[in-house]
Amino acid sequence: MGLKKKQKNVQVKEQKSAVDEVFDRRKRIKADFSFRKAKPLLFIAAVIVGLITVALVYYYSPTSKIKAISVKGDYYLETDYIKELSGLTLENRYYLTFDYFIEKEIEKCEMVKNATVKHKEQGVIEIVIEEEEPFGYRYGEKGELLLKSGKAIELKSEFLDIIADVPYVEGFDTDELLVRLAKGFQNVNRDMIEIMSEITRYPMSYDENTIQIFMHDGNYFFASFYSLETINVYQQIASDLTEKGVCIYSDDGLTVAYTSTCPWNQIVEEKEYWVDELGNIVINQYGDPVEKKYYTDGKGNYVLDKEGNKILIPIDGKDNYEEAVNQNKQE
Repeated sequence: MGLKKKQKNVQVKEQKSAVDEVFDRRKRIKADFSFRKAKPLLFIAAVIVGLITVALVYYYSPTSKIKAISVKGDYYLETDYIKELSGLTLENRYYLTFDYFIEKEIEKCEMVKNATVKHKEQGVIEIVIEEEEPFGYRYGEKGELLLKSGKAIELKSEFLDIIADVPYVEGFDTDELLVRLAKGFQNVNRDMIEIMSEITRYPMSYDENTIQIFMHDGNYFFASFYSLETINVYQQIASDLTEKGVCIYSDDGLTVAYTSTCPWNQIVEEKEYWVDELGNIVINQYGDPVEKKYYTDGKGNYVLDKEGNKILIPIDGKDNYEEAVNQNKQE
């Protein structure tokens, strides 16, 4: 009996070993399959970890930082102020600087018309700006800088140095007058603006909005909104002057500028007005008194009749100019 039990035990032990062998084989096959299946993912993970490691090493190395910030196109604005607007320093990472966003930050400044940011070689960031052009400044409730675009912007502390290069403007308070004045300055050279001291209105009989410009050298320049660019030839005229306080006038034809008696020294002729048979001053359709006008020749001299009197232009518009000229020739 004892011998039989022993044999039975041996058979059971051998049976379990065979089963274990089958399970072990299956486990190995499954593990091998799982490893082969996961191998591409492991490779990708290894690459990602490697890239992150390289990126971190580069990020914290000095070579990743901006080497220099170049600013071009600034004339009125300080270079350091442009850098401040950009938010860039030499501590910023070169490849983590995005041009578009930097440009938009700089363009928030009202004195910047356009900004372009570029990555250059050797770690250099280049900023090129196009400034708004100022032509003057004024003080009202607050200081304002006047731009050729027709806008008036607040005279902030960052812009205070600009007023040394532009004249003080007074008397163009409405939006319409400011826009017309700005348009008149469109073609005036920057170097001319820099030698202007003050701009005011000086009403003339022919133009109540005549512009008077007091120059740094003590002379005066008079122009209309349409003839302001004639001042670009001011230096050519002023260089021949031997005295100060001279008045120079622009020609609306944009061809010449000439010297003449200053308006405050001119003899003012008393105006004559047409009257009706009852002695009342004749009023035109706009409600203004009708002034008497006399014929003049091409040089501005009055045409005289044979008695030496000025020839009146008829109020009814009938032209007797040829007759007046012929009479003058006969004399």
